[in-house]
Amino acid sequence: MQKQQKAMIIDELADSLYQSKLVLFTDYKGMSVETISKLREELSKVDARYRVVKNTLLKISLKKINLYPDEIENHLQGTTAIMYSLGDPVLALKSLYNFLNENKNALAIKSGLFEGKFITSQQAKEFSNLPPRDVLIAQLVGQIQAPIYSLHVVLSGTLRKLLYALKEIENKKSN
Repeated sequence: MQKQQKAMIIDELADSLYQSKLVLFTDYKGMSVETISKLREELSKVDARYRVVKNTLLKISLKKINLYPDEIENHLQGTTAIMYSLGDPVLALKSLYNFLNENKNALAIKSGLFEGKFITSQQAKEFSNLPPRDVLIAQLVGQIQAPIYSLHVVLSGTLRKLLYALKEIENKKSN
Protein backbone atom coordinates (compact mmCIF):
# COMPACT_ATOMS: atom_id res chain seq x y z
CA MET A 1 0.00 0.00 0.00
CA GLN A 2 1.31 3.43 -0.89
CA LYS A 3 1.68 6.25 1.62
CA GLN A 4 -1.07 8.24 -0.05
CA GLN A 5 -3.51 5.31 0.21
CA LYS A 6 -2.58 4.75 3.85
CA ALA A 7 -3.07 8.44 4.63
CA MET A 8 -6.50 8.33 2.99
CA ILE A 9 -7.51 5.23 4.98
CA ILE A 10 -6.25 6.79 8.22
CA ASP A 11 -8.21 10.00 7.61
CA GLU A 12 -11.39 8.14 6.68
CA LEU A 13 -11.07 5.79 9.64
CA ALA A 14 -10.29 8.62 12.08
CA ASP A 15 -13.34 10.55 10.87
CA SER A 16 -15.63 7.50 11.26
CA LEU A 17 -14.28 6.68 14.72
CA TYR A 18 -14.55 10.29 15.87
CA GLN A 19 -18.26 10.36 14.97
CA SER A 20 -18.92 7.02 16.63
CA LYS A 21 -20.07 6.59 20.24
CA LEU A 22 -19.07 2.92 20.28
CA VAL A 23 -16.04 1.17 18.83
CA LEU A 24 -15.48 -2.54 19.44
CA PHE A 25 -12.27 -4.36 18.61
CA THR A 26 -12.89 -7.93 17.50
CA ASP A 27 -10.87 -10.94 16.40
CA TYR A 28 -12.42 -12.23 13.20
CA LYS A 29 -10.04 -15.15 12.77
CA GLY A 30 -11.79 -18.11 11.16
CA MET A 31 -14.78 -16.15 9.85
CA SER A 32 -15.72 -16.69 6.24
CA VAL A 33 -16.37 -13.83 3.85
CA GLU A 34 -20.01 -14.91 3.73
CA THR A 35 -20.35 -14.69 7.52
CA ILE A 36 -18.71 -11.25 7.61
CA SER A 37 -21.11 -10.10 4.87
CA LYS A 38 -24.09 -11.31 6.91
CA LEU A 39 -22.77 -9.48 9.97
CA ARG A 40 -22.27 -6.28 7.98
CA GLU A 41 -25.81 -6.54 6.65
CA GLU A 42 -27.26 -6.99 10.16
CA LEU A 43 -25.24 -4.09 11.56
CA SER A 44 -26.14 -1.75 8.72
CA LYS A 45 -29.80 -2.06 9.80
CA VAL A 46 -28.93 -0.31 13.08
CA ASP A 47 -26.52 2.23 11.53
CA ALA A 48 -23.35 0.39 12.52
CA ARG A 49 -20.38 -0.75 10.43
CA TYR A 50 -17.97 -3.68 10.59
CA ARG A 51 -14.57 -3.22 9.03
CA VAL A 52 -11.32 -5.19 8.88
CA VAL A 53 -8.33 -2.91 9.47
CA LYS A 54 -4.62 -3.22 9.99
CA ASN A 55 -3.59 -2.69 13.60
CA THR A 56 -0.99 -0.03 12.75
CA LEU A 57 -3.49 2.03 10.73
CA LEU A 58 -6.05 1.68 13.51
CA LYS A 59 -3.55 2.81 16.15
CA ILE A 60 -2.55 5.84 14.09
CA SER A 61 -6.22 6.74 13.49
CA LEU A 62 -7.07 6.46 17.20
CA LYS A 63 -4.06 8.54 18.20
CA LYS A 64 -4.97 11.15 15.62
CA ILE A 65 -8.33 11.77 17.34
CA ASN A 66 -6.94 11.36 20.88
CA LEU A 67 -8.83 8.13 21.58
CA TYR A 68 -5.99 5.85 22.54
CA PRO A 69 -6.05 4.77 26.20
CA ASP A 70 -3.11 2.68 27.37
CA GLU A 71 -5.33 -0.38 27.93
CA ILE A 72 -5.94 -0.75 24.19
CA GLU A 73 -2.34 -1.60 23.32
CA ASN A 74 -2.63 -5.27 24.32
CA HIS A 75 -5.93 -5.67 22.45
CA LEU A 76 -4.70 -4.47 19.07
CA GLN A 77 -2.69 -7.53 18.15
CA GLY A 78 -3.41 -10.34 15.74
CA THR A 79 -6.34 -10.14 13.36
CA THR A 80 -8.48 -7.12 14.16
CA ALA A 81 -11.77 -5.85 12.83
CA ILE A 82 -13.76 -3.01 14.31
CA MET A 83 -17.46 -2.52 14.78
CA TYR A 84 -18.45 1.11 15.17
CA SER A 85 -21.87 2.61 15.64
CA LEU A 86 -23.05 5.83 14.06
CA GLY A 87 -26.50 5.48 15.65
CA ASP A 88 -27.67 4.07 18.98
CA PRO A 89 -24.72 2.10 20.42
CA VAL A 90 -26.97 -0.19 22.48
CA LEU A 91 -28.90 -1.26 19.37
CA ALA A 92 -25.60 -2.00 17.64
CA LEU A 93 -24.46 -4.12 20.58
CA LYS A 94 -27.78 -5.98 20.67
CA SER A 95 -27.53 -6.68 16.97
CA LEU A 96 -23.94 -7.92 17.31
CA TYR A 97 -24.75 -10.21 20.23
CA ASN A 98 -27.84 -11.57 18.45
CA PHE A 99 -25.59 -12.40 15.52
CA LEU A 100 -23.08 -14.05 17.85
CA ASN A 101 -25.84 -16.17 19.42
CA GLU A 102 -26.90 -17.38 15.98
CA ASN A 103 -23.33 -17.92 14.73
CA LYS A 104 -21.40 -19.53 17.56
CA ASN A 105 -17.64 -18.88 17.59
CA ALA A 106 -17.96 -16.44 14.69
CA LEU A 107 -15.73 -13.83 16.30
CA ALA A 108 -14.28 -12.82 19.64
CA ILE A 109 -14.73 -9.38 21.16
CA LYS A 110 -11.43 -8.07 22.50
CA SER A 111 -12.42 -4.72 24.01
CA GLY A 112 -13.71 -1.36 22.92
CA LEU A 113 -14.39 2.30 23.49
CA PHE A 114 -17.77 3.56 24.65
CA GLU A 115 -18.07 7.34 24.39
CA GLY A 116 -14.28 7.60 24.52
CA LYS A 117 -13.84 5.37 27.59
CA PHE A 118 -12.17 1.95 27.48
CA ILE A 119 -14.51 -1.00 28.04
CA THR A 120 -13.83 -4.70 28.35
CA SER A 121 -15.67 -7.39 26.42
CA GLN A 122 -17.66 -8.18 29.58
CA GLN A 123 -18.78 -4.57 29.92
CA ALA A 124 -19.82 -4.56 26.26
CA LYS A 125 -22.00 -7.62 26.93
CA GLU A 126 -23.59 -5.85 29.92
CA PHE A 127 -24.30 -2.75 27.82
CA SER A 128 -26.04 -4.95 25.25
CA ASN A 129 -28.60 -5.88 27.93
CA LEU A 130 -29.66 -2.24 28.40
CA PRO A 131 -32.89 -1.09 26.80
CA PRO A 132 -32.55 1.13 23.70
CA ARG A 133 -32.10 4.88 24.13
CA ASP A 134 -35.74 5.70 23.31
CA VAL A 135 -36.99 3.28 25.96
CA LEU A 136 -34.61 4.73 28.57
CA ILE A 137 -35.84 8.24 27.79
CA ALA A 138 -39.46 7.11 28.08
CA GLN A 139 -38.71 5.47 31.44
CA LEU A 140 -37.01 8.64 32.67
CA VAL A 141 -39.95 10.79 31.61
CA GLY A 142 -42.30 8.36 33.37
CA GLN A 143 -40.24 8.57 36.56
CA ILE A 144 -40.28 12.36 36.44
CA GLN A 145 -44.01 12.49 35.63
CA ALA A 146 -45.13 10.05 38.37
CA PRO A 147 -44.72 12.38 41.40
CA ILE A 148 -46.34 15.27 39.52
CA TYR A 149 -49.32 13.09 38.58
CA SER A 150 -49.62 11.86 42.17
CA LEU A 151 -49.63 15.44 43.43
CA HIS A 152 -52.32 16.29 40.89
CA VAL A 153 -54.47 13.35 42.09
CA VAL A 154 -54.08 14.36 45.76
CA LEU A 155 -54.87 18.02 45.12
CA SER A 156 -57.83 17.27 42.87
CA GLY A 157 -59.15 14.83 45.49
CA THR A 158 -59.18 17.61 48.07
CA LEU A 159 -61.01 19.92 45.67
CA ARG A 160 -63.48 17.16 44.81
CA LYS A 161 -64.23 16.63 48.52
CA LEU A 162 -64.81 20.37 48.92
CA LEU A 163 -67.26 20.31 45.99
CA TYR A 164 -69.09 17.31 47.49
CA ALA A 165 -69.37 19.14 50.83
CA LEU A 166 -70.70 22.29 49.15
CA LYS A 167 -73.20 20.20 47.14
CA GLU A 168 -74.45 18.55 50.35
CA ILE A 169 -74.85 21.95 52.01
CA GLU A 170 -76.81 23.16 48.99
CA ASN A 171 -79.04 20.04 49.10
CA LYS A 172 -79.74 20.51 52.85
CA LYS A 173 -80.63 24.18 52.41
CA SER A 174 -82.95 23.48 49.49
CA ASN A 175 -84.89 20.84 51.53
